[in-house]
Amino acid sequence: MDNRTQRGRDPTKSGDSTTNGYPPRAALADAWDEHSRYVGFAAGLFAVGIVIGIALMVAGYNLLEIIQEVVGEPLFPDISDRSRLELAQFLLVNNSRAFLLSILGVLTLGLLTAWSMLFNGIIVGNVGAFIASSVGIGYILVGLLPHGIFELPALFIAAGVGFRLLYRVGQRLRGTRDAIVTKRYLYRTGLLVLAGWLLLVVAAVVEAFVTPALLEALFADRLEAMGASP
Repeated sequence: MDNRTQRGRDPTKSGDSTTNGYPPRAALADAWDEHSRYVGFAAGLFAVGIVIGIALMVAGYNLLEIIQEVVGEPLFPDISDRSRLELAQFLLVNNSRAFLLSILGVLTLGLLTAWSMLFNGIIVGNVGAFIASSVGIGYILVGLLPHGIFELPALFIAAGVGFRLLYRVGQRLRGTRDAIVTKRYLYRTGLLVLAGWLLLVVAAVVEAFVTPALLEALFADRLEAMGASP
């Protein structure tokens, strides 16, 4: 795909580097073709992290408790007193930071990006296993899937962009690429980043408004018995 994209729609000659005649839909499709395997790699790291997180919980390690003991404060802040709109704003800002850091992880040779994917997977797997043991797998699915189907692909896209940019840097250093970035590359990749961020917007709205309503409707009795709230 790298060579095909370079030959077909990303010439490095200055005369071909404009975005004229490059429709957004075609540019976005090319961006996905160029980044898809890197996005898949990021998703794979996250999946490995989930397995590790579950294994740690099975072994008796509750990472939330351990982190709180080490750091002196909980990993997740208390947001129970926020309105739905404030919660959506908080989630969007928080996830946007992770989104941006995943891209900028290229500055750490991809180590920060890789660790972010792996660590988040470990936390999700560990916390998910703990909650599932208390209230069941159904609660986890309802609590994570509605917004997770938007949030996780967005974060994987950001990581994929970071990994792909690092690969392009490597190509330039090896002399197999004339330029790390071109106008057309920035154009199509910018569209992909925008699409990923818009997924975060949808995820924040769903998590703030839809997920709590679903949990309350489906698990109200169980949550009341546990003295918890969605």
